[in-house]
Amino acid sequence: MVGRSTWWRRMPRTVVVVGVVFVSFVAGAVAVWAAGPAIQTITPHSERDITNLDVLRQQIRNYYGDPLGTGVFADDSFYAKEARSAASAGAAYLKLGSPARPMTAIVLDVDDTTLATWNYEIFSNWAFNPTTNAQFVTDQLFPAVPGMVDLVNRAAQAGYTIVFLTGRGAAQEAATLGNLTADGIGVDAGYPTPSTLNDGEDGLFTKPPVGSYPDYLNTPQFCGPSIAAGVSCPTVLYKSGTRAHIESLGYDIVANFGDQFSDLNGGFANRTFKMPNPNYFLP
Repeated sequence: MVGRSTWWRRMPRTVVVVGVVFVSFVAGAVAVWAAGPAIQTITPHSERDITNLDVLRQQIRNYYGDPLGTGVFADDSFYAKEARSAASAGAAYLKLGSPARPMTAIVLDVDDTTLATWNYEIFSNWAFNPTTNAQFVTDQLFPAVPGMVDLVNRAAQAGYTIVFLTGRGAAQEAATLGNLTADGIGVDAGYPTPSTLNDGEDGLFTKPPVGSYPDYLNTPQFCGPSIAAGVSCPTVLYKSGTRAHIESLGYDIVANFGDQFSDLNGGFANRTFKMPNPNYFLP
């Protein structure tokens, strides 16, 4: 979901006007077509209706408690407070003072849900570049999102199955795991090791390259049309299909945490929790 890898992220996020690619079966054949901008919003009639881009960037820096743009968010910033509030809501819902029911799981996105990419936003001036972003991922430079390490560790101790589900590519799995947990490289965020599922899969799901999707995603409901067309599966379908697979193994996904609505939409979770992220939009 390259870090946060998806073909959408190859376009500058300040001008997200690329067409959404939809894939469907038409008369037994696969058809692919573009259908408007990825982001649906109003059309301003005047420049007075638009927040100046440089002003908006400064507002975001202030929100992160980093007005000078050092790349380090403040622990007492409004961002940190909002992230902790979302984590606290998740902890209250999970009733972490009590043991988890058997075969209950929580699913967590990575970028800006469990690992904060604020340092990269400042480095890149909000202009995503797959090469430089991949270096940040490889060097494991992302700190934990405030409140989330405590939440996930408590959930693991209570007996929940811990699953990380990211749009990062499979080639970045080892670096992602090292950044999340502890391997002595870059930042060791301190999350527990993802659970091993009852079919032997590890609980860190990264996005396979086109042509290598697992069979459980190759259905009309999920990534089947994209697979037939030889294109990347949309995030909502990739993630919901993966959650459906986890539930097919007998797990009940009681909570799903993400910073994008594409992390959360598509079902197969009892409750969703939205983490704050004003920096980019992933359809």
